[in-house]
Amino acid sequence: MNGNEKDASAVLAEMGALRARSRKIGRGGAWLPALVLAALPVLSIVLYRSPFSSVLDRGGDGNGGGGSVGYPYWAGLPEQQRNSMGSFLFWMVAAPLAFTVVAHWYRRREREHGVRVAWKVPATANGIALFLLLALIAAPTGQPTFTTSWWQGLLTPLLGVAVAAIALGVVERSPGIALSGAWMAAVAWQFCAMGQVGGLFGWQTWVLGGGSGPALGGQLTILGLDQPGPALLFMSLPLLLTGLFRAFRARSAR
Repeated sequence: MNGNEKDASAVLAEMGALRARSRKIGRGGAWLPALVLAALPVLSIVLYRSPFSSVLDRGGDGNGGGGSVGYPYWAGLPEQQRNSMGSFLFWMVAAPLAFTVVAHWYRRREREHGVRVAWKVPATANGIALFLLLALIAAPTGQPTFTTSWWQGLLTPLLGVAVAAIALGVVERSPGIALSGAWMAAVAWQFCAMGQVGGLFGWQTWVLGGGSGPALGGQLTILGLDQPGPALLFMSLPLLLTGLFRAFRARSAR
């Protein structure tokens, strides 16, 4: 190989390294939007009357009083909330604030690094949380049936956060973020559809029971997952860990 061929090979290798680094930088900005979305369910823990203790009296008016917990689940999960108006205001403020943070983040990256991402897609999906919340206000109210109801499972603003995470994962080509959003959606829908935090389908109790006994359904009490605080951490943990992992990778790529 002569000198010219060696120089050409070196140039190609350097160009390949630059392209690889550019791809890392280009896809290195998803960590902050992912953490912002993961923070919303975690922060909503404060909306519940007893987020980290079992509430024997699940009856209530949904505002932390006596009676039964009614839907729509303005706080997010079928559990006693401190105040229904406070829950409403939380999501009305938190969702647009998250939208603003994500939009500003992508605009800053585009200005400083010349990296252009279709940030309007996840940012707009983030706005779906507001749309769903407004739909909840107009939805029929009632009491949980404690049997699977697909409609009842949709009456939560947590689905808006999950949809935004899925959209973010698609735009950023991150299966981890997309799957984390799908996980959040599945857990939130199941608990709300069954009308109880930690609610389990019959086939799930059968599997957890080692394939023995009747598949009657039940409630997951391990690690306190029948309480809103641990349940919200449980559904947010994959997105949180994915965001932290991508933040570490983005820092190491600099």
